[in-house]
Amino acid sequence: MADDFAVLVADDNEVAQRLCKRVLEKAGYPVLIAADGLQAVDIALNQRPAMILMDVAMPGIDGLEAMRRIKAEVPSMPIVIASAHSMSSDRDRFLAAGADDVLSKPFRLADLIAVVAGFAKAKAS
Repeated sequence: MADDFAVLVADDNEVAQRLCKRVLEKAGYPVLIAADGLQAVDIALNQRPAMILMDVAMPGIDGLEAMRRIKAEVPSMPIVIASAHSMSSDRDRFLAAGADDVLSKPFRLADLIAVVAGFAKAKAS
């Protein structure tokens, strides 16, 4: 059931936040929003969303440092890095740093929903 699979969208871009929130909620997923890396860590550790969509370039601490802090506490939490850095070396670096998947910006909204649905299905099984 999608409605118990909350997604944390960690992105400092308000347009990206609103777009992801609207698309994911329309697909039935509750959405939490973090505007920077420190807020993402705080929300992830206190509210325990089912997964995180994490931007890399954010104020405070970047998405990779936020991901490291979250994975140190909750290694099983799925984190998908959303980044405009889309060269294969960047993708490899993000996966090596602990990301469960990588979405290259700008991503298609259908791809976003497919990635979230995949993690939701994996959790349900």
